[in-house]
Amino acid sequence: MLQVRGPFVVLAVTAILVLTSCKNDLDSVAAVDLHADGPDRVTTDAEYLYSDSAIVRNRLRAGTVEEYMRKPTRTEMSDGVELVFFTVAGKEGSKLTAQRGTIRGDDRTMRVAGDVVFVNTKGETLKTEELHWIQDSSIVRTDKPVAIQRKNDVIHGEGMRAAEDFSWYEILRPSGIIELPNDTLRPE
Repeated sequence: MLQVRGPFVVLAVTAILVLTSCKNDLDSVAAVDLHADGPDRVTTDAEYLYSDSAIVRNRLRAGTVEEYMRKPTRTEMSDGVELVFFTVAGKEGSKLTAQRGTIRGDDRTMRVAGDVVFVNTKGETLKTEELHWIQDSSIVRTDKPVAIQRKNDVIHGEGMRAAEDFSWYEILRPSGIIELPNDTLRPE
């Protein structure tokens, strides 16, 4: 019979406890909670530059970006969205901000919602709750109520179509008071 005494007993008992407690159970490792419908990639404080022919056309920033690669592909943006369109000269032009947005890869559309504000290079400001950008047609539109602040007046309406950089726009059902210069009125 082998007798072990002293520090060897403590060392042997400790080694046995360590070896049996450090078990790598692959079932518990695989049990990490991954949702099948969750995003494939999450980015915080994201900034994306989009270019055409090596010229930056717009910049997209968002607090949080979640990308879903499964069909239909989509990108969810939250915690603030900012889309800046650059002029031909490369300077910042029109700017669109919203609380959140979704880009659908299959049909190349972007929807932004929540306190949507779009300011063009003329200083005109569009405010609405939802706006859709159809990238292939270079058109933004909404069926929601809109208000466009110009120098001295505000135009209200239901629905709008505009160029993607808000350089021109058409209010579908306008209302409001528009200030016209005196020289545009016909004399009586």
